[in-house]
Amino acid sequence: MDNKIIAGIIIITILIVGGYLFYTSGPIVSAQGFSSLSVKPDEVSVYMNVETRDNSAQEAKDKNVELTDKLVESLIDLGFKKEEIQLISYNIYPEYDWSNGDNKIKGYVVSQQIVVKTTDFEKTTSIVDAAVDSGALISYINFEISEEKQSDYKAEALKAAGEDAKKKAEATAAGFDKKLGRLVSVNSEQFNYGPFVYYDRVLAESSGSEISAQKAAVDLAPQNLEVTASVSAQYKLRVF
Repeated sequence: MDNKIIAGIIIITILIVGGYLFYTSGPIVSAQGFSSLSVKPDEVSVYMNVETRDNSAQEAKDKNVELTDKLVESLIDLGFKKEEIQLISYNIYPEYDWSNGDNKIKGYVVSQQIVVKTTDFEKTTSIVDAAVDSGALISYINFEISEEKQSDYKAEALKAAGEDAKKKAEATAAGFDKKLGRLVSVNSEQFNYGPFVYYDRVLAESSGSEISAQKAAVDLAPQNLEVTASVSAQYKLRVF
């Protein structure tokens, strides 16, 4: 083989190996970035509980069906479709009398939890009123971010967290009179948000005429939600 060809192959090999070592070895700087967004919720979920009691399990169930049907009809009157009214749980259990040290069954409790979601916040009070007037209890109210908006906010929060990680890495490198080289690895570790939960003890423990005077006083104004994200990144330091 011609000596020039052999020399050329050797030079190319040296360049490839040298380039590989340059990009895969040397000092690394790691940084973790964080971001926090304050956003408005765009969806509200109202969780309602229909609870009935009777000495007979069947009677308790029949009463529960009656109240639930009334609630569903009221929600449909507000514009909800039947398929939008979701049953979350259904429970029936005995209720015991523990007085005198006994555990005698004194009756049965039937409970159904129902939820409806809407993007029309002005409907929230009407939903509460419909539930209360139907004999249901309000378990709690969640002001949330819809799945569509979550995707948008996730992208925005992760981008901001990535920028924060890069700034921290640049600052660390500058402390050693170095500059950042190429990005070696990146990991989007967390994206979180918690819904604003509205809970009112009176609404959760009373129903019907017991709270008719309180309904108008309920303040259902949602608060902003905090969306957070974190990203960890590694960069090579430039050696020259």
